[in-house]
Amino acid sequence: MSGKSMLRRLVLAVVSVTVLVIPVAVGSTASAAIAGPVTWHVRVGAETPDMAVTAMAFLPKDVWVDAGDTVHWTANSAEPHTVTFLAPGTALPEFNPFDPSQTTVQGSSTYDGTAYANSGIMATQPIFVFTDPVATYDLTFTATGDFTYVCLLHGLMMTGTVHVRPAGTAYPYTQRDYDRVGTQQANATLHRGRTAWREAKLAHATTGSRVLVGVDGEGFGVSRFVRDRIVVHVGHTVSFYVAGPGAPHTVTFGQEPPGLAILAPSGDPTHFAGGDLNSGVLAPGAPFDVTFTTVGTFHYICAIHDDMGMVGDVVVVP
Repeated sequence: MSGKSMLRRLVLAVVSVTVLVIPVAVGSTASAAIAGPVTWHVRVGAETPDMAVTAMAFLPKDVWVDAGDTVHWTANSAEPHTVTFLAPGTALPEFNPFDPSQTTVQGSSTYDGTAYANSGIMATQPIFVFTDPVATYDLTFTATGDFTYVCLLHGLMMTGTVHVRPAGTAYPYTQRDYDRVGTQQANATLHRGRTAWREAKLAHATTGSRVLVGVDGEGFGVSRFVRDRIVVHVGHTVSFYVAGPGAPHTVTFGQEPPGLAILAPSGDPTHFAGGDLNSGVLAPGAPFDVTFTTVGTFHYICAIHDDMGMVGDVVVVP
């Protein structure tokens, strides 16, 4: 398997986001009095205040607009995302952080369903190698149709649809409807993530020298080491592992490798007495085993999510 395919498998999780249906019938005149053109607002992602749990979702997932209207997407989490409309007939590509057509703004400010359009990386703060993410993205829709878009980093687990109807069509929902349902969707997903994190803590509280790296589930990710402080004796081995294909993580001691070098392993984990050591991107079923040969406290991070608080310590005693 190529490194690119492996990164894709680690970045994408084959899960779906539960959609809460807006409690207004399509075709009603909930906002018929609103005169177009209108700008509609959609949030990109969500997170708990400590950034531990993130929702991989466009909030709300569906919006109904008229031709000539604009959709304004706003980054709503430190976890990076994109808003990407693929050209007709093209397949979802492998995510490639080297490819500027995926990581930077592409296309014009209008969209008629015939070309590729991309927001570039959207996030509320710099993360990973994405040092200059955009905070907002706007597209004005000039043709009717149902246009589905994706996040290139999280693939089919994170999709949305803009339903464009002829100019002058009565709007079925208000922005207040969308805000309410988007909040409901975010809260439900983050609740599932917090529950899964709590259950993982209980399940792995006494698992010897094993450390679970991250937790992933239906539309959410937990960017934390489960058991972020572990005590072992000199000569013992700590096994770091991921349970399934989800968000990519590393286990990194010492100096963080520059740029995309963090994706590849470096250093010797079989005799570790301090210094620089990096797992590279962890793959399911392939634990990263580190044998500690000296007393001390050894701080480590996920080099991708450390700015979101994904850090830990191994305390080695005689």
